[in-house]
Amino acid sequence: MTGFSGMAPGTALESSLNDQIDGNTILIVSQSGAVSGVVEATDAVRQRIESSGESARLAAFWSDTQVQDILQTVKRAIRTRQSQSLQLDTDSAQEILCIAQGPDRVMMIVRDLSDQQAALVRVRQLAYTDEATGLPNREYLLSELQKIADIQRLKEGRAAMLCIHVGQFDDHGWSLDAAQQDDVLKVLATRMVAHLRGTNDDDEIDYERYSVAARIDFRQFGVVLPAIESGEDAEAVAERLIADLAQPVTVGARTVTVRPSIGVALFPQDGTDPATLYQNASAAMNDARNDPGATLKFHSGTVRLRTLQRQDLEIELRSALENEEYALNFLPIVTAADGQPVTMEALLRWPDTLLGTQPTRKIVRIAERTGLILPIGEWVVGRACQQLKHWHAKGHTSIRVAINLSSQEIVSDDIVGRIGRIIEAAQVDPAAIDVELKEHMLFREVLKDYVTCRELKAMGMRIVIDDYGIGACSLAHLSQSPADAIKIDNSFVANLEANERDQAACSAATAMARELGISVIAEGVETEQQAALLRDAGCEFLQGFYFSKPLNEEDALLYLDSSRNADGSSGASS
Repeated sequence: MTGFSGMAPGTALESSLNDQIDGNTILIVSQSGAVSGVVEATDAVRQRIESSGESARLAAFWSDTQVQDILQTVKRAIRTRQSQSLQLDTDSAQEILCIAQGPDRVMMIVRDLSDQQAALVRVRQLAYTDEATGLPNREYLLSELQKIADIQRLKEGRAAMLCIHVGQFDDHGWSLDAAQQDDVLKVLATRMVAHLRGTNDDDEIDYERYSVAARIDFRQFGVVLPAIESGEDAEAVAERLIADLAQPVTVGARTVTVRPSIGVALFPQDGTDPATLYQNASAAMNDARNDPGATLKFHSGTVRLRTLQRQDLEIELRSALENEEYALNFLPIVTAADGQPVTMEALLRWPDTLLGTQPTRKIVRIAERTGLILPIGEWVVGRACQQLKHWHAKGHTSIRVAINLSSQEIVSDDIVGRIGRIIEAAQVDPAAIDVELKEHMLFREVLKDYVTCRELKAMGMRIVIDDYGIGACSLAHLSQSPADAIKIDNSFVANLEANERDQAACSAATAMARELGISVIAEGVETEQQAALLRDAGCEFLQGFYFSKPLNEEDALLYLDSSRNADGSSGASS
Protein backbone atom coordinates (compact mmCIF):
# COMPACT_ATOMS: atom_id res chain seq x y z
CA MET A 1 0.00 0.00 0.00
CA THR A 2 1.25 3.46 -0.84
CA GLY A 3 0.67 6.45 1.47
CA PHE A 4 0.81 10.09 0.36
CA SER A 5 0.43 13.68 1.54
CA GLY A 6 0.57 17.23 0.24
CA MET A 7 -0.93 19.23 -2.69
CA ALA A 8 -3.69 21.81 -2.70
CA PRO A 9 -7.31 20.87 -3.49
CA GLY A 10 -9.28 21.92 -6.55
CA THR A 11 -6.67 21.11 -9.18
CA ALA A 12 -7.58 20.45 -12.80
CA LEU A 13 -6.54 16.83 -12.58
CA GLU A 14 -9.70 15.93 -10.66
CA SER A 15 -11.82 16.38 -13.77
CA SER A 16 -9.80 13.78 -15.65
CA LEU A 17 -9.79 11.04 -13.03
CA ASN A 18 -13.21 9.77 -14.13
CA ASP A 19 -11.71 8.90 -17.48
CA GLN A 20 -8.78 7.01 -15.94
CA ILE A 21 -10.28 4.70 -13.32
CA ASP A 22 -11.02 1.17 -14.47
CA GLY A 23 -12.11 -2.18 -13.12
CA ASN A 24 -8.67 -3.05 -11.68
CA THR A 25 -8.63 -0.42 -8.96
CA ILE A 26 -8.41 -0.95 -5.16
CA LEU A 27 -8.42 2.12 -2.93
CA ILE A 28 -8.42 2.89 0.78
CA VAL A 29 -11.27 5.32 1.48
CA SER A 30 -12.43 7.09 4.64
CA GLN A 31 -16.00 7.76 5.78
CA SER A 32 -15.67 11.32 4.50
CA GLY A 33 -14.78 10.20 0.99
CA ALA A 34 -11.07 10.96 1.18
CA VAL A 35 -8.76 8.57 -0.69
CA SER A 36 -5.91 7.73 1.69
CA GLY A 37 -4.15 5.00 -0.21
CA VAL A 38 -3.82 2.92 -3.37
CA VAL A 39 -3.53 -0.86 -3.32
CA GLU A 40 -3.93 -1.45 -7.04
CA ALA A 41 -4.53 0.89 -9.96
CA THR A 42 -3.24 1.82 -13.37
CA ASP A 43 -0.04 3.85 -13.41
CA ALA A 44 -1.96 6.94 -14.52
CA VAL A 45 -4.44 6.71 -11.64
CA ARG A 46 -1.71 5.91 -9.09
CA GLN A 47 0.44 8.86 -10.15
CA ARG A 48 -2.44 11.30 -10.16
CA ILE A 49 -3.73 10.21 -6.75
CA GLU A 50 -0.26 10.36 -5.20
CA SER A 51 0.32 13.82 -6.65
CA SER A 52 -3.04 14.99 -5.29
CA GLY A 53 -2.03 14.29 -1.73
CA GLU A 54 -4.69 14.71 0.92
CA SER A 55 -6.99 16.48 -1.53
CA ALA A 56 -7.79 13.30 -3.46
CA ARG A 57 -11.42 12.41 -2.89
CA LEU A 58 -14.13 10.22 -4.41
CA ALA A 59 -15.60 13.30 -6.10
CA ALA A 60 -12.67 13.14 -8.49
CA PHE A 61 -13.90 9.77 -9.71
CA TRP A 62 -17.69 9.95 -9.77
CA SER A 63 -20.60 12.35 -9.85
CA ASP A 64 -22.05 13.90 -6.68
CA THR A 65 -25.03 11.54 -6.75
CA GLN A 66 -22.80 8.50 -7.18
CA VAL A 67 -20.48 9.69 -4.38
CA GLN A 68 -23.43 9.91 -2.00
CA ASP A 69 -24.43 6.34 -2.84
CA ILE A 70 -20.85 5.13 -2.39
CA LEU A 71 -20.44 6.91 0.97
CA GLN A 72 -23.60 5.28 2.26
CA THR A 73 -22.12 1.91 1.29
CA VAL A 74 -18.80 2.81 2.95
CA LYS A 75 -20.51 3.78 6.22
CA ARG A 76 -22.69 0.67 6.15
CA ALA A 77 -19.61 -1.56 5.75
CA ILE A 78 -17.88 0.15 8.71
CA ARG A 79 -21.00 -0.01 10.88
CA THR A 80 -21.81 -3.67 10.20
CA ARG A 81 -18.21 -4.87 9.85
CA GLN A 82 -19.42 -6.81 6.79
CA SER A 83 -18.58 -6.29 3.15
CA GLN A 84 -21.12 -4.20 1.24
CA SER A 85 -21.52 -3.80 -2.52
CA LEU A 86 -23.07 -1.25 -4.83
CA GLN A 87 -23.56 -1.45 -8.58
CA LEU A 88 -23.29 1.88 -10.35
CA ASP A 89 -25.41 2.57 -13.41
CA THR A 90 -22.55 3.91 -15.51
CA ASP A 91 -21.28 3.28 -19.01
CA SER A 92 -18.43 1.24 -17.54
CA ALA A 93 -20.87 -0.91 -15.52
CA GLN A 94 -18.86 -0.63 -12.31
CA GLU A 95 -19.52 -2.49 -9.08
CA ILE A 96 -18.14 -1.08 -5.82
CA LEU A 97 -17.22 -3.55 -3.05
CA CYS A 98 -16.42 -2.05 0.38
CA ILE A 99 -14.58 -4.10 3.07
CA ALA A 100 -14.14 -2.53 6.52
CA GLN A 101 -10.49 -1.87 7.46
CA GLY A 102 -10.95 -0.37 10.91
CA PRO A 103 -13.29 2.08 12.60
CA ASP A 104 -13.18 4.77 9.93
CA ARG A 105 -12.05 3.41 6.60
CA VAL A 106 -12.65 0.66 4.03
CA MET A 107 -10.86 -1.09 1.26
CA MET A 108 -12.85 -0.18 -1.86
CA ILE A 109 -12.59 -2.55 -4.80
CA VAL A 110 -13.83 -1.30 -8.17
CA ARG A 111 -14.93 -4.13 -10.44
CA ASP A 112 -15.74 -3.71 -14.12
CA LEU A 113 -18.89 -5.61 -15.11
CA SER A 114 -19.05 -4.47 -18.73
CA ASP A 115 -18.02 -7.85 -20.14
CA GLN A 116 -20.54 -9.65 -17.97
CA GLN A 117 -23.27 -7.19 -18.90
CA ALA A 118 -22.44 -7.48 -22.59
CA ALA A 119 -22.62 -11.25 -22.30
CA LEU A 120 -25.94 -10.97 -20.46
CA VAL A 121 -27.34 -8.71 -23.17
CA ARG A 122 -26.22 -11.21 -25.79
CA VAL A 123 -27.81 -14.09 -23.89
CA ARG A 124 -31.05 -12.14 -23.61
CA GLN A 125 -30.95 -11.36 -27.31
CA LEU A 126 -30.52 -15.02 -28.13
CA ALA A 127 -33.26 -15.95 -25.68
CA TYR A 128 -35.75 -13.50 -27.17
CA THR A 129 -34.78 -13.44 -30.87
CA ASP A 130 -35.61 -15.77 -33.74
CA GLU A 131 -32.32 -16.52 -35.44
CA ALA A 132 -33.71 -17.13 -38.93
CA THR A 133 -35.74 -13.91 -39.34
CA GLY A 134 -34.21 -11.60 -36.75
CA LEU A 135 -37.67 -10.97 -35.29
CA PRO A 136 -38.43 -11.32 -31.59
CA ASN A 137 -39.65 -14.78 -30.62
CA ARG A 138 -42.74 -16.12 -28.84
CA GLU A 139 -41.36 -15.55 -25.34
CA TYR A 140 -40.63 -11.90 -26.06
CA LEU A 141 -44.03 -11.38 -27.67
CA LEU A 142 -45.87 -12.78 -24.67
CA SER A 143 -43.81 -10.69 -22.25
CA GLU A 144 -44.59 -7.54 -24.23
CA LEU A 145 -48.24 -8.56 -24.45
CA GLN A 146 -48.32 -8.70 -20.65
CA LYS A 147 -46.91 -5.16 -20.40
CA ILE A 148 -49.35 -3.87 -22.99
CA ALA A 149 -52.30 -5.54 -21.26
CA ASP A 150 -51.29 -3.97 -17.94
CA ILE A 151 -51.04 -0.51 -19.52
CA GLN A 152 -54.32 -0.77 -21.44
CA ARG A 153 -56.10 -2.08 -18.33
CA LEU A 154 -55.08 1.04 -16.41
CA LYS A 155 -56.07 3.29 -19.32
CA GLU A 156 -59.27 1.32 -20.01
CA GLY A 157 -57.92 0.99 -23.54
CA ARG A 158 -57.97 -1.70 -26.20
CA ALA A 159 -55.40 -3.91 -27.88
CA ALA A 160 -55.31 -6.78 -30.36
CA MET A 161 -53.38 -10.01 -30.70
CA LEU A 162 -52.91 -11.32 -34.26
CA CYS A 163 -51.74 -14.87 -34.98
CA ILE A 164 -50.56 -15.27 -38.57
CA HIS A 165 -49.99 -18.60 -40.30
CA VAL A 166 -48.28 -18.62 -43.68
CA GLY A 167 -49.77 -21.67 -45.38
CA GLN A 168 -48.06 -24.23 -47.51
CA PHE A 169 -45.70 -22.88 -50.11
CA ASP A 170 -47.02 -23.65 -53.56
CA ASP A 171 -45.79 -26.70 -55.50
CA HIS A 172 -42.44 -25.07 -56.14
CA GLY A 173 -42.05 -24.30 -52.46
CA TRP A 174 -42.01 -27.91 -51.36
CA SER A 175 -38.79 -28.45 -53.32
CA LEU A 176 -36.99 -25.68 -51.46
CA ASP A 177 -34.32 -26.73 -48.98
CA ALA A 178 -34.31 -25.52 -45.38
CA ALA A 179 -32.10 -22.51 -46.11
CA GLN A 180 -34.31 -21.42 -49.00
CA GLN A 181 -37.43 -21.78 -46.88
CA ASP A 182 -35.75 -19.57 -44.28
CA ASP A 183 -35.10 -17.04 -47.05
CA VAL A 184 -38.82 -17.00 -47.86
CA LEU A 185 -39.67 -16.46 -44.20
CA LYS A 186 -37.14 -13.61 -43.99
CA VAL A 187 -38.86 -11.86 -46.90
CA LEU A 188 -42.25 -12.32 -45.26
CA ALA A 189 -40.90 -10.98 -41.96
CA THR A 190 -39.46 -7.94 -43.74
CA ARG A 191 -42.81 -7.24 -45.42
CA MET A 192 -44.60 -7.55 -42.11
CA VAL A 193 -42.31 -5.05 -40.38
CA ALA A 194 -42.48 -2.71 -43.38
CA HIS A 195 -46.26 -2.74 -43.23
CA LEU A 196 -46.38 -2.11 -39.50
CA ARG A 197 -44.10 0.91 -39.80
CA GLY A 198 -46.26 2.39 -42.57
CA THR A 199 -49.10 4.85 -41.98
CA ASN A 200 -51.08 7.33 -44.03
CA ASP A 201 -52.41 10.78 -43.32
CA ASP A 202 -55.62 9.37 -41.83
CA ASP A 203 -53.98 6.84 -39.52
CA GLU A 204 -54.41 7.68 -35.85
CA ILE A 205 -52.18 4.85 -34.60
CA ASP A 206 -48.39 5.06 -34.69
CA TYR A 207 -47.75 1.41 -35.50
CA GLU A 208 -44.01 1.94 -35.93
CA ARG A 209 -43.72 3.09 -32.34
CA TYR A 210 -46.11 0.75 -30.61
CA SER A 211 -46.64 -2.53 -32.50
CA VAL A 212 -44.73 -5.72 -31.75
CA ALA A 213 -44.10 -8.38 -34.41
CA ALA A 214 -42.58 -11.78 -33.67
CA ARG A 215 -42.02 -15.24 -35.09
CA ILE A 216 -43.91 -17.75 -32.97
CA ASP A 217 -43.31 -21.05 -34.77
CA PHE A 218 -42.00 -22.38 -38.09
CA ARG A 219 -44.80 -20.93 -40.21
CA GLN A 220 -46.44 -18.75 -37.60
CA PHE A 221 -45.97 -15.09 -36.73
CA GLY A 222 -47.61 -12.91 -34.12
CA VAL A 223 -48.41 -9.21 -33.95
CA VAL A 224 -49.59 -7.18 -30.98
CA LEU A 225 -51.39 -3.91 -31.68
CA PRO A 226 -51.83 -1.69 -28.63
CA ALA A 227 -53.84 1.51 -28.41
CA ILE A 228 -56.35 0.53 -31.11
CA GLU A 229 -59.72 2.22 -30.97
CA SER A 230 -61.80 -0.72 -32.18
CA GLY A 231 -61.74 -4.08 -33.88
CA GLU A 232 -61.99 -2.18 -37.16
CA ASP A 233 -58.41 -0.97 -36.68
CA ALA A 234 -57.15 -4.51 -36.11
CA GLU A 235 -59.10 -5.76 -39.12
CA ALA A 236 -57.61 -3.08 -41.36
CA VAL A 237 -54.07 -4.06 -40.34
CA ALA A 238 -54.84 -7.76 -40.81
CA GLU A 239 -56.31 -7.27 -44.28
CA ARG A 240 -53.31 -5.24 -45.39
CA LEU A 241 -50.93 -7.86 -43.99
CA ILE A 242 -52.76 -10.57 -45.92
CA ALA A 243 -52.38 -8.60 -49.14
CA ASP A 244 -48.67 -7.98 -48.54
CA LEU A 245 -47.80 -11.53 -47.46
CA ALA A 246 -49.72 -13.12 -50.35
CA GLN A 247 -47.53 -11.45 -52.96
CA PRO A 248 -45.05 -13.80 -54.70
CA VAL A 249 -41.58 -14.31 -53.21
CA THR A 250 -38.58 -14.90 -55.45
CA VAL A 251 -35.89 -17.23 -54.08
CA GLY A 252 -33.05 -17.73 -56.49
CA ALA A 253 -34.64 -18.70 -59.79
CA ARG A 254 -37.92 -19.75 -58.21
CA THR A 255 -41.07 -17.88 -57.30
CA VAL A 256 -43.25 -19.11 -54.46
CA THR A 257 -46.48 -17.93 -52.90
CA VAL A 258 -48.06 -18.55 -49.53
CA ARG A 259 -51.61 -18.43 -48.21
CA PRO A 260 -51.68 -16.29 -45.07
CA SER A 261 -54.37 -16.97 -42.47
CA ILE A 262 -54.88 -14.55 -39.59
CA GLY A 263 -56.74 -14.93 -36.32
CA VAL A 264 -57.55 -11.93 -34.13
CA ALA A 265 -58.34 -11.70 -30.42
CA LEU A 266 -59.21 -8.37 -28.82
CA PHE A 267 -58.33 -7.06 -25.37
CA PRO A 268 -60.24 -6.99 -23.08
CA GLN A 269 -63.32 -8.76 -24.51
CA ASP A 270 -61.45 -11.88 -25.69
CA GLY A 271 -59.07 -12.09 -22.74
CA THR A 272 -57.14 -9.97 -20.28
CA ASP A 273 -53.98 -12.05 -19.91
CA PRO A 274 -51.38 -13.05 -22.54
CA ALA A 275 -52.10 -16.78 -22.43
CA THR A 276 -55.83 -16.34 -23.04
CA LEU A 277 -55.39 -13.73 -25.77
CA TYR A 278 -52.79 -15.86 -27.54
CA GLN A 279 -54.94 -18.99 -27.23
CA ASN A 280 -58.02 -17.25 -28.64
CA ALA A 281 -56.10 -15.60 -31.49
CA SER A 282 -54.50 -18.95 -32.33
CA ALA A 283 -57.91 -20.67 -32.34
CA ALA A 284 -59.29 -18.00 -34.67
CA MET A 285 -56.25 -18.45 -36.92
CA ASN A 286 -56.90 -22.19 -37.14
CA ASP A 287 -60.53 -21.45 -38.04
CA ALA A 288 -59.29 -19.27 -40.89
CA ARG A 289 -56.86 -21.99 -42.03
CA ASN A 290 -59.64 -24.57 -42.14
CA ASP A 291 -62.07 -22.33 -44.02
CA PRO A 292 -61.23 -22.36 -47.76
CA GLY A 293 -63.18 -19.16 -48.27
CA ALA A 294 -61.57 -17.12 -45.50
CA THR A 295 -58.16 -15.73 -44.65
CA LEU A 296 -59.19 -13.72 -41.58
CA LYS A 297 -61.20 -14.74 -38.52
CA PHE A 298 -61.98 -13.02 -35.24
CA HIS A 299 -62.41 -14.92 -32.00
CA SER A 300 -66.05 -15.97 -31.69
CA GLY A 301 -66.57 -13.82 -28.61
CA THR A 302 -66.41 -10.66 -30.71
CA VAL A 303 -68.29 -11.85 -33.78
CA ARG A 304 -71.85 -11.08 -32.66
CA LEU A 305 -70.95 -7.63 -31.31
CA ARG A 306 -69.07 -6.76 -34.50
CA THR A 307 -71.98 -7.98 -36.65
CA LEU A 308 -74.43 -5.72 -34.81
CA GLN A 309 -72.05 -2.77 -35.03
CA ARG A 310 -71.58 -3.32 -38.76
CA GLN A 311 -75.33 -3.45 -39.37
CA ASP A 312 -75.79 -0.15 -37.50
CA LEU A 313 -72.94 1.48 -39.41
CA GLU A 314 -74.32 0.29 -42.74
CA ILE A 315 -77.63 1.98 -41.95
CA GLU A 316 -75.80 5.18 -40.98
CA LEU A 317 -73.66 5.14 -44.12
CA ARG A 318 -76.66 4.66 -46.40
CA SER A 319 -78.51 7.45 -44.64
CA ALA A 320 -75.50 9.77 -44.93
CA LEU A 321 -75.30 9.12 -48.67
CA GLU A 322 -79.01 9.69 -49.23
CA ASN A 323 -78.99 12.88 -47.14
CA GLU A 324 -75.74 14.20 -48.66
CA GLU A 325 -74.01 14.30 -45.28
CA TYR A 326 -70.56 13.47 -46.63
CA ALA A 327 -67.97 16.17 -47.24
CA LEU A 328 -64.61 16.51 -48.93
CA ASN A 329 -61.42 17.91 -47.49
CA PHE A 330 -58.46 18.72 -49.71
CA LEU A 331 -54.78 18.19 -48.91
CA PRO A 332 -52.48 20.26 -51.15
CA ILE A 333 -49.53 18.85 -53.07
CA VAL A 334 -46.93 21.56 -53.67
CA THR A 335 -43.79 22.02 -55.72
CA ALA A 336 -40.64 21.25 -53.78
CA ALA A 337 -38.91 24.25 -55.31
CA ASP A 338 -41.23 27.04 -54.14
CA GLY A 339 -44.10 25.47 -52.18
CA GLN A 340 -46.77 26.47 -54.69
CA PRO A 341 -49.84 24.17 -54.89
CA VAL A 342 -50.23 22.04 -58.00
CA THR A 343 -52.76 19.39 -56.93
CA MET A 344 -55.49 19.14 -54.31
CA GLU A 345 -56.05 15.57 -53.06
CA ALA A 346 -59.70 14.86 -52.21
CA LEU A 347 -60.25 13.19 -48.82
CA LEU A 348 -63.66 11.88 -47.82
CA ARG A 349 -65.08 13.02 -44.47
CA TRP A 350 -68.26 12.05 -42.64
CA PRO A 351 -69.24 14.70 -40.04
CA ASP A 352 -71.55 12.41 -38.06
CA THR A 353 -73.38 14.14 -35.21
CA LEU A 354 -72.88 11.22 -32.81
CA LEU A 355 -69.51 9.82 -33.83
CA GLY A 356 -67.80 13.04 -34.83
CA THR A 357 -65.98 13.58 -38.13
CA GLN A 358 -64.81 10.22 -39.47
CA PRO A 359 -61.63 9.99 -41.61
CA THR A 360 -61.33 8.55 -45.10
CA ARG A 361 -59.66 5.30 -44.03
CA LYS A 362 -62.45 4.32 -41.65
CA ILE A 363 -65.28 5.25 -44.03
CA VAL A 364 -63.72 3.32 -46.92
CA ARG A 365 -63.10 0.27 -44.76
CA ILE A 366 -66.73 0.13 -43.61
CA ALA A 367 -68.08 0.97 -47.06
CA GLU A 368 -66.12 -1.86 -48.68
CA ARG A 369 -67.56 -4.39 -46.25
CA THR A 370 -71.13 -3.16 -46.65
CA GLY A 371 -71.10 -2.87 -50.45
CA LEU A 372 -71.48 0.92 -50.38
CA ILE A 373 -68.03 1.77 -51.68
CA LEU A 374 -69.16 2.12 -55.31
CA PRO A 375 -71.96 4.70 -54.80
CA ILE A 376 -69.89 6.59 -52.21
CA GLY A 377 -66.91 6.53 -54.56
CA GLU A 378 -69.02 7.96 -57.38
CA TRP A 379 -70.16 10.75 -55.07
CA VAL A 380 -66.51 11.56 -54.26
CA VAL A 381 -65.53 11.73 -57.94
CA GLY A 382 -68.51 13.92 -58.75
CA ARG A 383 -67.93 16.31 -55.86
CA ALA A 384 -64.20 16.56 -56.59
CA CYS A 385 -64.96 17.39 -60.22
CA GLN A 386 -67.39 20.11 -59.14
CA GLN A 387 -64.71 21.67 -56.95
CA LEU A 388 -62.15 21.44 -59.75
CA LYS A 389 -64.54 23.27 -62.07
CA HIS A 390 -65.15 25.90 -59.36
CA TRP A 391 -61.41 26.49 -58.84
CA HIS A 392 -60.79 26.83 -62.56
CA ALA A 393 -63.66 29.31 -62.81
CA LYS A 394 -61.97 31.34 -60.06
CA GLY A 395 -58.80 31.58 -62.12
CA HIS A 396 -56.83 28.62 -60.74
CA THR A 397 -56.70 27.00 -64.14
CA SER A 398 -53.54 24.95 -63.61
CA ILE A 399 -54.70 23.29 -60.40
CA ARG A 400 -55.38 19.55 -60.57
CA VAL A 401 -57.48 17.33 -58.33
CA ALA A 402 -56.48 13.86 -57.09
CA ILE A 403 -59.02 11.14 -56.30
CA ASN A 404 -58.34 7.82 -54.59
CA LEU A 405 -59.79 4.54 -55.85
CA SER A 406 -60.16 1.60 -53.48
CA SER A 407 -59.29 -2.00 -54.34
CA GLN A 408 -62.97 -2.83 -54.93
CA GLU A 409 -63.50 0.16 -57.19
CA ILE A 410 -60.53 -0.49 -59.46
CA VAL A 411 -61.76 -4.03 -60.28
CA SER A 412 -65.47 -3.20 -60.43
CA ASP A 413 -67.41 -3.51 -63.68
CA ASP A 414 -67.47 -0.47 -65.97
CA ILE A 415 -65.37 1.64 -63.58
CA VAL A 416 -63.86 3.55 -66.51
CA GLY A 417 -67.25 4.23 -68.07
CA ARG A 418 -68.77 5.39 -64.79
CA ILE A 419 -65.90 7.79 -64.07
CA GLY A 420 -66.01 9.04 -67.64
CA ARG A 421 -69.72 9.84 -67.42
CA ILE A 422 -69.23 11.72 -64.14
CA ILE A 423 -66.41 13.80 -65.62
CA GLU A 424 -68.44 14.53 -68.74
CA ALA A 425 -71.44 15.64 -66.67
CA ALA A 426 -69.22 17.97 -64.62
CA GLN A 427 -67.70 19.42 -67.81
CA VAL A 428 -64.10 19.26 -66.62
CA ASP A 429 -60.96 18.22 -68.45
CA PRO A 430 -59.91 14.66 -67.46
CA ALA A 431 -56.31 15.75 -68.02
CA ALA A 432 -56.61 17.77 -64.78
CA ILE A 433 -57.39 14.65 -62.71
CA ASP A 434 -54.99 12.29 -60.94
CA VAL A 435 -56.12 8.80 -59.93
CA GLU A 436 -54.28 7.47 -56.87
CA LEU A 437 -53.97 3.73 -56.23
CA LYS A 438 -52.24 2.00 -53.34
CA GLU A 439 -49.06 0.21 -54.32
CA HIS A 440 -50.26 -3.18 -53.10
CA MET A 441 -53.47 -2.84 -55.16
CA LEU A 442 -51.73 -2.17 -58.43
CA PHE A 443 -49.38 -5.13 -58.22
CA ARG A 444 -51.79 -7.65 -56.72
CA GLU A 445 -54.17 -8.08 -59.64
CA VAL A 446 -51.81 -6.95 -62.30
CA LEU A 447 -53.65 -7.72 -65.53
CA LYS A 448 -57.09 -6.24 -64.76
CA ASP A 449 -55.67 -3.27 -62.87
CA TYR A 450 -53.24 -2.45 -65.66
CA VAL A 451 -55.97 -2.58 -68.29
CA THR A 452 -58.19 -0.29 -66.22
CA CYS A 453 -55.34 2.14 -65.58
CA ARG A 454 -54.40 2.31 -69.24
CA GLU A 455 -58.02 3.05 -70.14
CA LEU A 456 -58.09 5.87 -67.58
CA LYS A 457 -54.83 7.20 -69.00
CA ALA A 458 -56.29 7.06 -72.49
CA MET A 459 -58.98 9.46 -71.29
CA GLY A 460 -56.23 11.87 -70.20
CA MET A 461 -56.00 11.15 -66.47
CA ARG A 462 -52.72 10.51 -64.67
CA ILE A 463 -52.03 7.42 -62.53
CA VAL A 464 -50.27 7.89 -59.19
CA ILE A 465 -48.97 4.98 -57.08
CA ASP A 466 -49.65 5.81 -53.42
CA ASP A 467 -47.73 4.42 -50.40
CA TYR A 468 -44.79 3.63 -52.66
CA GLY A 469 -41.97 1.70 -50.99
CA ILE A 470 -43.79 -0.39 -48.37
CA GLY A 471 -44.90 -3.14 -50.73
CA ALA A 472 -43.05 -5.42 -53.12
CA CYS A 473 -42.85 -3.14 -56.15
CA SER A 474 -39.60 -3.81 -58.00
CA LEU A 475 -37.90 -1.85 -60.74
CA ALA A 476 -39.40 -4.28 -63.26
CA HIS A 477 -42.90 -3.72 -61.85
CA LEU A 478 -42.48 0.03 -61.94
CA SER A 479 -41.07 0.12 -65.47
CA GLN A 480 -44.01 -1.94 -66.77
CA SER A 481 -46.66 -0.11 -64.78
CA PRO A 482 -48.87 2.67 -66.18
CA ALA A 483 -47.74 5.03 -63.41
CA ASP A 484 -47.15 8.71 -64.16
CA ALA A 485 -46.07 9.47 -60.59
CA ILE A 486 -45.23 7.73 -57.33
CA LYS A 487 -45.89 8.89 -53.79
CA ILE A 488 -43.10 7.91 -51.41
CA ASP A 489 -44.78 6.52 -48.29
CA ASN A 490 -44.68 8.74 -45.25
CA SER A 491 -43.06 6.00 -43.15
CA PHE A 492 -39.81 6.84 -44.94
CA VAL A 493 -40.32 10.57 -44.43
CA ALA A 494 -41.16 10.36 -40.71
CA ASN A 495 -37.60 9.44 -39.64
CA LEU A 496 -35.80 11.16 -42.47
CA GLU A 497 -33.88 13.59 -40.27
CA ALA A 498 -32.31 10.87 -38.12
CA ASN A 499 -32.31 7.81 -40.37
CA GLU A 500 -29.70 7.71 -43.12
CA ARG A 501 -31.21 4.52 -44.54
CA ASP A 502 -34.53 6.28 -45.11
CA GLN A 503 -32.65 9.15 -46.76
CA ALA A 504 -30.91 6.66 -49.05
CA ALA A 505 -34.23 4.94 -49.81
CA CYS A 506 -35.85 8.24 -50.81
CA SER A 507 -32.88 9.17 -53.00
CA ALA A 508 -32.85 5.75 -54.66
CA ALA A 509 -36.60 5.76 -55.32
CA THR A 510 -36.41 9.26 -56.75
CA ALA A 511 -33.48 8.45 -59.02
CA MET A 512 -35.12 5.26 -60.26
CA ALA A 513 -38.43 6.96 -60.98
CA ARG A 514 -36.85 9.90 -62.77
CA GLU A 515 -34.89 7.51 -65.00
CA LEU A 516 -38.27 6.07 -66.03
CA GLY A 517 -39.79 9.51 -66.58
CA ILE A 518 -42.03 9.16 -63.52
CA SER A 519 -42.69 12.12 -61.21
CA VAL A 520 -41.98 11.78 -57.49
CA ILE A 521 -44.16 13.05 -54.64
CA ALA A 522 -43.21 12.66 -50.97
CA GLU A 523 -46.08 12.58 -48.48
CA GLY A 524 -46.13 13.14 -44.74
CA VAL A 525 -43.77 16.15 -44.72
CA GLU A 526 -44.06 17.82 -41.32
CA THR A 527 -40.84 19.81 -40.85
CA GLU A 528 -38.68 22.23 -42.79
CA GLN A 529 -35.70 19.87 -42.51
CA GLN A 530 -37.67 17.00 -44.04
CA ALA A 531 -38.67 19.26 -46.92
CA ALA A 532 -35.05 20.32 -47.46
CA LEU A 533 -33.76 16.73 -47.41
CA LEU A 534 -36.42 15.64 -49.90
CA ARG A 535 -35.59 18.54 -52.20
CA ASP A 536 -31.93 17.53 -52.06
CA ALA A 537 -32.94 13.93 -52.84
CA GLY A 538 -34.63 15.14 -56.03
CA CYS A 539 -38.31 14.94 -55.05
CA GLU A 540 -40.28 17.29 -57.28
CA PHE A 541 -43.47 17.54 -55.22
CA LEU A 542 -44.23 17.45 -51.49
CA GLN A 543 -47.33 16.96 -49.36
CA GLY A 544 -47.89 17.14 -45.64
CA PHE A 545 -48.94 19.18 -42.64
CA TYR A 546 -45.81 21.36 -42.92
CA PHE A 547 -47.49 23.01 -45.90
CA SER A 548 -51.15 22.60 -45.00
CA LYS A 549 -53.57 20.40 -43.11
CA PRO A 550 -56.65 19.04 -44.92
CA LEU A 551 -58.92 21.95 -45.86
CA ASN A 552 -62.68 22.09 -46.29
CA GLU A 553 -64.04 23.40 -49.59
CA GLU A 554 -64.22 27.02 -48.46
CA ASP A 555 -60.75 27.05 -46.91
CA ALA A 556 -59.28 25.27 -49.93
CA LEU A 557 -60.30 28.17 -52.17
CA LEU A 558 -58.89 30.69 -49.69
CA TYR A 559 -55.64 28.71 -49.65
CA LEU A 560 -55.40 28.76 -53.44
CA ASP A 561 -56.18 32.49 -53.51
CA SER A 562 -53.49 33.28 -50.94
CA SER A 563 -50.94 31.12 -52.76
CA ARG A 564 -51.68 32.94 -56.02
CA ASN A 565 -51.36 36.33 -54.33
CA ALA A 566 -48.03 35.32 -52.84
CA ASP A 567 -46.61 33.99 -56.09
CA GLY A 568 -48.62 35.76 -58.75
CA SER A 569 -49.75 32.44 -60.23
CA SER A 570 -51.82 29.41 -59.25
CA GLY A 571 -49.36 26.57 -59.39
CA ALA A 572 -47.72 24.70 -62.19
CA SER A 573 -48.57 21.47 -63.91
CA SER A 574 -47.14 18.38 -62.24
